Amino acid sequence: MTAGQVPSLRRALLLNLLLPTCALAIAFGIAGLLLINKTIESAYDRVLDGSAKAIAERVAVEDGDISVDLPQVALGMLETRANDSVYYSVSYDRALVTGYEDLARADASKIPLGSVEHFDSLYKGIAVRVAAMTQPAYGKPLPVLIEVAETTNGRTAIQRQLLLALVVLESGIIATAAILVVFAVRRGLAPLVELGREIDTRHLGAAASLDRLDLDRIPIEAHPPVRAMNELFGRLEVAIQVIRDFIADASHQMKTPLASLRVHLALLQRDTRHLPRDVESIAEIEKSTRHLDRLVAQLIVMARAEQGAIAEPNPDAPAGDLIVSTSDAMSIMAPFAAAKNVDLAFESDIDQAPVGAQPSMLHDILTNLIDNAIRYNHEGGSVIVGIVADNDGYAVRIADDGPGIAGEHRARVFDRFYRIPAADRPAGSGLGLSIVRTLLQQAAGTIELAEGIDGRGLGVTVRFPARPRDG
Repeated sequence: MTAGQVPSLRRALLLNLLLPTCALAIAFGIAGLLLINKTIESAYDRVLDGSAKAIAERVAVEDGDISVDLPQVALGMLETRANDSVYYSVSYDRALVTGYEDLARADASKIPLGSVEHFDSLYKGIAVRVAAMTQPAYGKPLPVLIEVAETTNGRTAIQRQLLLALVVLESGIIATAAILVVFAVRRGLAPLVELGREIDTRHLGAAASLDRLDLDRIPIEAHPPVRAMNELFGRLEVAIQVIRDFIADASHQMKTPLASLRVHLALLQRDTRHLPRDVESIAEIEKSTRHLDRLVAQLIVMARAEQGAIAEPNPDAPAGDLIVSTSDAMSIMAPFAAAKNVDLAFESDIDQAPVGAQPSMLHDILTNLIDNAIRYNHEGGSVIVGIVADNDGYAVRIADDGPGIAGEHRARVFDRFYRIPAADRPAGSGLGLSIVRTLLQQAAGTIELAEGIDGRGLGVTVRFPARPRDG
């Protein structure tokens, strides 16, 4: 395997099936070629034998001399051969009795009486096939040699025709086998392809991401790795659950001391006897406490969102209305916007926007997005929240005129704890957009980042499918 080449089970199966099939077809082709040659040689040689024996039967001795009354049938049986010429000779003690003088003669002493031997030769530079036999002559001590030769044009032409037919047949067999093998491999690997699709569709935001794979629908040969994968899913589910439980428990445990810390800070701030440096320290502690309080709150939301990601969907859960949830979120965030002197506006041409997401999901999604639009905006900025009907659903767009997010950072801002490098950025946890994405995956929603108000700032568009109508 070359460097960088990805192993392919399909390619390996095709090669392991097609290569032996081609080798077997070639072996059968060679065997067929040998059989064709042998069959044609045998058929043509039999006719030569018949001609030689017919001539041998007409050899006689008269007055001490050998004579041959050449029968017409002896050579007539060869005249039907297309494009072939026939030559013959009858000789005694290497002296020609009748026939063609320059026809090559065999050694009569090496041919048993009455039997026929065959050999290839040349006659006037043309290839010929020769049948030679010996016949005893009455009163003569040596046998008579009879030879019949025929050019090989006819047998060569038939060999070529049969060879061409064999090549066509072998090519057809190989092509058919290749098609059948490809179809068989594709059909045989279909369960594995389906398994791959099922695994590819799984991600941490999907409700069934850690469900065990069903072995009943998987070929038995793939059971060992699938069992190992199921065990991995089990361990991963336990590990993820432990982490989520830890985050949730730790976050809840931290809320009580944070609340106590905020109370004591309030009491300290009421005391007017502090030195200026103490006032600054208390203000810094209060700022850090607010940041920690927000971080804990977001960790709780994240734990709740991820818990919902692996929970079974509840068909009886109440569905929300995007306009109602947006209004509630804006009411919650309005004091924060006022404190930062950010103008918060709402636009909508519709009165209702029923979507399939639960109200709690909508609340967490919208409050995080509106909070980001306000938090990262400049003093005196604007945030516009608009709701529109969008194809088969509804969309909410939250646009601001703040610093925005550069294109190279837009893919990463959905990662947990990722914050855009900037010296003047306000404090944050880097969890807001990660929470939004996790919740949107459960609600079958989508999110898109673009330019904000008048091409400045950031515009976030969130789309939800409409709630199915009852009945």
